[in-house]
Amino acid sequence: MHCYLPPFKSSITPGKKLLREYSGIPEDEIHDHAEAVRRDPFKVAPYHCIGMFQFLDLSLKTMDIYQEVLDRVKHGDKFLDLGCCLGQEIRQLVSDGAPCENTFGSDLYSGFFALGYKLFKDEDRLKTIFIAADAFHETSPLTELAGRMNIVYTGAFFHLFSLEDQEKMALRVLQLLAPKPGSLVIGRQSGSEDAGAFTRSGDTSGRTHFRHNVQSWKELWDRVGKADGSRWSVEANLDAPEFTLIAPTGKSMDLQNKMSAHELRYIIRRL
Repeated sequence: MHCYLPPFKSSITPGKKLLREYSGIPEDEIHDHAEAVRRDPFKVAPYHCIGMFQFLDLSLKTMDIYQEVLDRVKHGDKFLDLGCCLGQEIRQLVSDGAPCENTFGSDLYSGFFALGYKLFKDEDRLKTIFIAADAFHETSPLTELAGRMNIVYTGAFFHLFSLEDQEKMALRVLQLLAPKPGSLVIGRQSGSEDAGAFTRSGDTSGRTHFRHNVQSWKELWDRVGKADGSRWSVEANLDAPEFTLIAPTGKSMDLQNKMSAHELRYIIRRL
């Protein structure tokens, strides 16, 4: 079951300023424009985040590290949004003064890129490089960026995978980053006070996804750093519950009752 909210005007509030000032959409047209565009990406991939208008949440700007990220990209650092969806976080950076030539976006679904241009009305001026790629694939076009990125943003990304696949992806992210102190992995994902393999409520596919608490997330990056021969500091915190999870078959009801998802935010910096 996929979540598709009715077109409440409050749903698009976080992105209204960007659509008005960056995209030049009149105030009284913003809601209808966003709703019209939303129908198309939901057909490309019916993610909950699209159905719930979360492609207009602009989470990166709400992180404490945002000003550092913006300043660094302004001064030449390369920024990659991995799993960029419609490229909304990149548009926010560019709107705030970051040169679009220093920004890159990648997603499994190339259809999102054209829809991002449609939503933000900037195909004639945005010079961001968008790359359609399966980041797990060893010959992915992302390999062309290896060692060139300074900041990788992973919003609502790692929680899509099992723990084993998360470790593989973390190693792939490290390969993309410049091998020098200060390289950053930042982002957010669904987490839990009790780390473990969960499924989303209403998901009948049988897939499980690993949800971290702060300790298990730090342990993952310790393992990945040792495998890569690098050292990383990890800052992470869990925010309030955001939706309900259900335990895989065989788990106790006691554990089931503890499983409510939180937002895990993190800043991972190479030492």
